[in-house]
Amino acid sequence: MDLIARQTKQRNFAAANKSAAAFFKAYPKSPGAPDVWIMLGDMETTPDRAVEHYRAVLTGYKKYRRCDYARYRICEIHYLLSRWEPLRDDALPGTRLAKSRYYDAFLFFSVISLMRTDDYERAEQLCRARIESDHDYNNLARTLLILASIHRATTGHSREYINSIREIAVGYPSADAMPAALFMLGDFYERKRMYDEAYSAYSDLISGYPGSPEAAEAAKNIAAVKKHKPRRVFYLPAKKIVDDAESLDISPERDLPDEADAPVYYAVSVGPFDSMKTAAGIKKELVEFDPIKTVRLSSGFALYVGRCRDEASALELRVRLAEEIGLNGRIVRVSSGGNRSYIYGE
Repeated sequence: MDLIARQTKQRNFAAANKSAAAFFKAYPKSPGAPDVWIMLGDMETTPDRAVEHYRAVLTGYKKYRRCDYARYRICEIHYLLSRWEPLRDDALPGTRLAKSRYYDAFLFFSVISLMRTDDYERAEQLCRARIESDHDYNNLARTLLILASIHRATTGHSREYINSIREIAVGYPSADAMPAALFMLGDFYERKRMYDEAYSAYSDLISGYPGSPEAAEAAKNIAAVKKHKPRRVFYLPAKKIVDDAESLDISPERDLPDEADAPVYYAVSVGPFDSMKTAAGIKKELVEFDPIKTVRLSSGFALYVGRCRDEASALELRVRLAEEIGLNGRIVRVSSGGNRSYIYGE
């Protein structure tokens, strides 16, 4: 086992696989076997093979102390590849592991997968159960944010939707979820043609969270709002706004501008890398996925791969990168000539 660990650390994966095969043959019932499967999974660059290694731990060593880690890694791979049904099936058992350090991740994966498979009822049940059991400030705000997304998907910009946003804005002003809540609030007002309130929410988002992706989106939306000559007002939803909202209010999402009208496109962000040299080396391996843009981050560098007209095409590209190259990326929306980007839900 020490030899396998050393070979893995040295990234000598061929030797590690060979040593692991010899270990399993010589010691088929060794208590160290699940540790070897974990090492094989952690070093594997092919997603499906990595899942096989972690799955061997779950099926063959159910009392192993790191089964929750193996399950977490399987869920992470499903999530990165947008495999929603397998993610649901592997994440839901994790929600029964309340003492696991990955419990919050299992809840998140479960809710997202249930939403993606249109099981909003169960997704909402999990969110409400978490609100009852978890009293962490940021966790509660994030759960309310997910709950708001569920309400938007099922009832539109409705009373329940605006009430969830109001709970975050009023009750969790310092939470990590606040930028997203402000953007959703501004968007709600804009759709209701309450331009003073929309302008005020967007303005506070832009000034209060200038580096956030939500602020970048708000900066685009506020330009249209300014045409109505808005003024700054108090905008946090009063009870009357919640009460006056419809119980069901389905309205179409904004259409993305055509590429001819505005330079908006989707790409897959790969990285970050610690140096320009490392990013350039990876870029050479991705030549068939051209165009590729190198982007300087606050810490390191990333590659924006591809130029897709919609998120579905970018999702296909992300899956290809994971399966063919072994790189897990994030979908980004690049706008305003590439000077701003919005990272979707990762």
